[in-house]
Amino acid sequence: MKKQVLALLTLCCCSASMAQQKTRNLSIEVFGAQNTVGVNYDSRFKDNSGLGYRVGIGYGYGNSSGLFKQNIKGVGVPAELNYLLGNKSSKLELGLGLSIGMYHVEEVGLIYKKPVAPETKGKMETYTTKENHFGYFFFGDIGYRYQRENGFMFRAGISPSFNFGDKYGLDRSLLFPYIGLGWSF
Repeated sequence: MKKQVLALLTLCCCSASMAQQKTRNLSIEVFGAQNTVGVNYDSRFKDNSGLGYRVGIGYGYGNSSGLFKQNIKGVGVPAELNYLLGNKSSKLELGLGLSIGMYHVEEVGLIYKKPVAPETKGKMETYTTKENHFGYFFFGDIGYRYQRENGFMFRAGISPSFNFGDKYGLDRSLLFPYIGLGWSF
């Protein structure tokens, strides 16, 4: 009986130490899926295999000008499946994910006001709308990652994005750069 208990404890300790070998990291990201800045948690699904996931929270800000001025800011939550290719600390990072969030949209535009009386002329007036709404976009990650099992982690690349063009899809530039600094443990 003592040998069986000892064997069971040894097996549990070995399993726990194997589970602790899974590389995880916390990082701060600028641009990319975070839009402006955010914090991410990244982990491999199994030990130090290439397949993993990343979740985070970030703040995004953007504006556009022209005939209509639009200002968007809000908090988004990106979630991604990713794969790391490479044997040592330098790896190719490939990922695909979705970012959802709540955004405040302020838009200034022009509207034509019809004349009140037939002998007067119509005029152009500005209007402003402000609303909070849910938004999303899909994104990818194609980049370089320097990551050790423990210690400094660096990632940089481009993040293509798209949506389905519905009222909740957020418009972003097609290719958005990203850079991340963190710590693996």
